[in-house]
Order: sequence, then C-alpha cells, then structure tokens
Amino acid sequence: MPSSRMTAEQKIGPTTASNRLFPVWSFLCLSAALSWTVWLWPVSKQAYLFITFEGWRVRWPLGNIKLLVGNALPGLLALAWASAQGKEELHDLLLSLLAWRTKLRWYVLSIALPSAVFVASMCAVLIFFHGKPTRPTILVLLNSLVALPFGPLWEEIAWRALALRKLQGHYSRLLSALIIGVYWAVWHIPVWFLTLNYLTTTLLLVICVNLVSWSVIFAFLYDRSGQSLPVTILLHATYLTVQNYVTAVVLHGIIYIIPVAAALSVCLAVIVAKRWASDPA
Repeated sequence: MPSSRMTAEQKIGPTTASNRLFPVWSFLCLSAALSWTVWLWPVSKQAYLFITFEGWRVRWPLGNIKLLVGNALPGLLALAWASAQGKEELHDLLLSLLAWRTKLRWYVLSIALPSAVFVASMCAVLIFFHGKPTRPTILVLLNSLVALPFGPLWEEIAWRALALRKLQGHYSRLLSALIIGVYWAVWHIPVWFLTLNYLTTTLLLVICVNLVSWSVIFAFLYDRSGQSLPVTILLHATYLTVQNYVTAVVLHGIIYIIPVAAALSVCLAVIVAKRWASDPA
C-alpha cells in the first residue's frame, strides 16, 4: 500500500510546490559542488592517516578518506538544509529516517533484489563469457564495511529523504525517481573516473543507465514501505556489498559483468515501474 503519511511538501498546492522547487535544485547543485571539490582535491598517493590505539596502528590512505567524506557531505548538507527550511521540514526528514517499523517484506526485498541481480550477473559471466573466478580477499569486505556508514546512510538522507520527497510534491513518482537517478549518476562520475581504471565512454553510459534503473527501484521501495529510509539504507548497503564482492569474484571478466548487470537492472526497473504505475498515487 502507498504511504498514508503526508509530508510538508504534499500538504501544499501544486503551484506553491512549483515555486519551492528552486531550493531543491540549489541543494542538488551545492551537494555536487561540495562532493566534487573534496573528491577532486589533489592528494598524494603516499599520504596516509595513521591511527594508533592500544598498541594497534592502522593507516588509511587519504585518497580513500576523501572519497568517504565526499559521500557523506550531501547527507550532512540535507540535515542543515531541512533545518533552515523550518521545523516541519526537519521533522519530515527525521520521521523518514526513523520509520523502521514497516512490513518485513520490504526489508527482505532490499536484500534480495540487488543480491539476485548481481549473483545472476556473476553466474552469466562465468558461464557464457568463460570468466575465471577468483577468491576475494578480506579487504573487499573490510572496504565495504568501512564505506557503509558514509555512502548508504548519508546519501539516502540526501537523495530519498529530502530531494525525492520534494520532487514528488510537483512531479509524478516515476519522473521524480528518474530525475534523481540522472543526477545521482552524474554526481558519481568523478568517483568512477578516480577509481575505475578501465572506464570508457561507452562503459560510463552503461553504468549511468544502471544507476538510473536502480533509482527507480530505490524510489519504489521507499514509497511502498511508507517512506521508510531504513529500507533504502539497507538496499543501498546490500547493493554496495554484493556489487563489490561479485566484481572481485569475476575480476578478469569485469568488463562483461557491468553491461550484464545493467541489462538485468533495466528489466527489473521496468517491472517495478509498471507495478508502481498501477498503484494509486
């Protein structure tokens, strides 16, 4: 069932909502500017942050740290932005963040959907493209765990709890999800250029299409779960973890798994969009 909870944006008329979209575009532009500034800030590959605790000494590359900080900035900005908009806006955002009491099936789907897509993609590459499986190291899991508090949490606060809700007050649910998806993909481009050595123009377009598809899936689960941000945070976390693990397994066939996963993601997004369109707004 669609959410029965009315947000501050949904309580006002369409004309007023249109007039109030300018802050949303401003928020998205400022989020991109902040993240890109941090991501693209030149840092030596030999620069490390050293942490010593109880005889243990850990070193983290500053390049990795700035990627995590750039991921977190939009969410922090969203909290400040909602506070500046008024108590009701902040209340709606926090209400979404704390809305963990929803049906169990939405949590199950948030784990099952990305797992199914990426595991199926991995199997297809190993079978049809003669990919050679490798055994992922523990670092793959550790890097995923370190990234979870920065990407899934803070990105979902920014993109779903703030921007998506605002856009849905003026556009249809599907169009709002597509707008966020296109923005989300463009926002990620600097990270992909910094972290993917094999990136080409064609592959970049495929990755963007994949992320736009997942934006529709994210928005669908967010809407159907009663605007429960914990559901999309779990979905985001599962997506990252399974994606990192699968790409590590098919390291030698990674050039194949990206378009295969994108094709499956598009199919899933189409199914979701049709199901969504049949629901009352």
